[in-house]
Amino acid sequence: MADDDSEVPDSRLDAEARAWVRRLRSGAATRKDARELAQWRACGPGHAQAFERAKREWQAIGGVAQAHQRLFPAAAAPARAAAHAAVAVDTRRRWLLGAGFASAGAAAVAAVVHPPLALWPSWSELVADYRTGTGQQATVTLAGDVELMLNTQTSLAVQPAGAAGGGERIRLIAGEATLRRGPGAPFVELVAGDTRIVPGVGNVAVWRQEERYRVSCIEGRVEVMHPMRTVALLEGEQIWCGATGVSPVAQVDMAQTQAWRRGELVFRGTPLSEAIHEINRYRSGRVVLASDSLARHRLSGHFRIDALDEAIEQIEVLFGARATRWPGGIVMLG
Repeated sequence: MADDDSEVPDSRLDAEARAWVRRLRSGAATRKDARELAQWRACGPGHAQAFERAKREWQAIGGVAQAHQRLFPAAAAPARAAAHAAVAVDTRRRWLLGAGFASAGAAAVAAVVHPPLALWPSWSELVADYRTGTGQQATVTLAGDVELMLNTQTSLAVQPAGAAGGGERIRLIAGEATLRRGPGAPFVELVAGDTRIVPGVGNVAVWRQEERYRVSCIEGRVEVMHPMRTVALLEGEQIWCGATGVSPVAQVDMAQTQAWRRGELVFRGTPLSEAIHEINRYRSGRVVLASDSLARHRLSGHFRIDALDEAIEQIEVLFGARATRWPGGIVMLG
């Protein structure tokens, strides 16, 4: 631990301070944690200031989350159900997490299973083999001539496929990834929920949006095996699939689907609720729609990923929305 904070970047201090606040609010903090926090804050004025900023951010998050739950109670129900289920499963083992866990109850578990406003990764994302944060992108080369490109807020798990000749199985946990399979590359498959995706030589993109997946054949051919039916996609074709089934085959809008690789977001008459969901994947903080009528508007335009506040300003002008800005990059549009 450093003796002072004169040379510690503010971004690192803020990240550490947020981790302390999450720990204290989890209900599992101990006296030892309190002593270590006091030592951390005493490292210098920057540490203490970062902790105060983190507390204000948490209070702001709580205010926005409560407002969002009042406005959209149906959206909060799955998180509550998952939290109660998780607590029910682990009731006999609560003591392993300390007495504080019992007082936190389902809320503490909900913060792990479904983080408030998705401001930090869920448990399944944290244990991924490869993960990108907000605004980050990464390229991963696997055995043979297989390459993965991860878009922002993307998590992947990799394991042996068990097929003849070896190969790997890649599960998309969250976000969006493109897989390129070159000539002579070993067998590889992507898993998206209950769907298996087996590409030939070429390029396939898979995007998870809540519990649905969009599979786009960018180049070559890909076989999509869903429990309800199997679809062979050719270059320039895509489908959506999920628990309710498989959509009809449609044409890929290449400029829109691959815009993130050029550092852009492209919307073409996109419902504002979907556009905000996409903006939140790239922008630090969180944009929250506080109006059902506003969510039904449609947004068109090209926006630079590194300047997405311009998109928020355009939404204000186009639709007469009022933006309330909170610490930590949180914006409520109503």
